[in-house]
Amino acid sequence: MFKANPFKISTISSKIKDGKSVTVYKCGDLIDLCTGPHIPSTKLIKGFKVMRNSASYWLSKATNDSLQRVYAISFPSQKELDEYIHFREEAERRDHRIIGRQQGLFNHFEVSPGCAFFYPKGAMIYNKLMDMIREQYRVRGFDEVITPNIYNLKLWKSSGHYQNYKDNMFLFKGENGDSSGLKPMNCPAHCVMFEHGIHSYRDLPLRYADFGVLHRNEISGALCGLIRVRRFQ
Repeated sequence: MFKANPFKISTISSKIKDGKSVTVYKCGDLIDLCTGPHIPSTKLIKGFKVMRNSASYWLSKATNDSLQRVYAISFPSQKELDEYIHFREEAERRDHRIIGRQQGLFNHFEVSPGCAFFYPKGAMIYNKLMDMIREQYRVRGFDEVITPNIYNLKLWKSSGHYQNYKDNMFLFKGENGDSSGLKPMNCPAHCVMFEHGIHSYRDLPLRYADFGVLHRNEISGALCGLIRVRRFQ
């Protein structure tokens, strides 16, 4: 049925185990792999609108074919659709990215995608948030530590990040040829600190907190203001 569609064949081959079955649903001329069900009839849709489209790599890998992703919304009535569109327009006027630029808090530039540049007013708010969090650390029994940003690949293999997360990490080779990576999270560094010392059960719970800078190699199409970024603390 899907022999002319390499993407469907890939999905069937990779996701459906041998000997297992998969459902196919039909609605008019549309027939597709689906856990279903689709709606019994499109006449139930009175309000429909394509919101946007974007390029998308198959399986989110830049080496794969480029496809088009279409975002659409539907409602049982035109009135509900109009209300939704009005809500979206109001939300866009209050978009934090627009407010950030208008109030001189932060901005993003092509020289460093997914990484915010905080202006003085934005840095003031940022530091106030850090002060509040530091106070909560003290209240909740956490000790603040400071750890490096770059680690040898041995650590990321030990933690499992290399095997499971390497496509989302910034990896590079150092001066002596050893591979290293920017940390996407703090906990492996804290494990290193815990390992190099002798601890009694009386020391527990041991709570480390870290304002370390983290980097994750998020795909460019997923980046969104301060919500989805490549650099954060």
